Amino acid sequence: MPETKMKMSVTHINNIQDQILQSIKTLSPEKQQQVLEFVQSLQRDSLFQKWDNITDTEAQTLQNEFSEEDINLSESVMSDYLSHLEQEDNR
Repeated sequence: MPETKMKMSVTHINNIQDQILQSIKTLSPEKQQQVLEFVQSLQRDSLFQKWDNITDTEAQTLQNEFSEEDINLSESVMSDYLSHLEQEDNR
């Protein structure tokens, strides 16, 4: 029985999506742009909510991972930086 409800729910969602798309198509390009920007803001907000919902341990693990990547990137750029400065001085 729950499987049938799930299929009905998916069908219902698909119908709603179709109705929304049809409605958006009737809007002016400017209004369509506003709808797009609104949807993008919802997606961004969703990502922030996901970040806010992770544990402190998960957040620290991610920060450590990106910190290491940032250091490696900075070090690789800095090794070429002096030579770039010297080339600029010679111009």
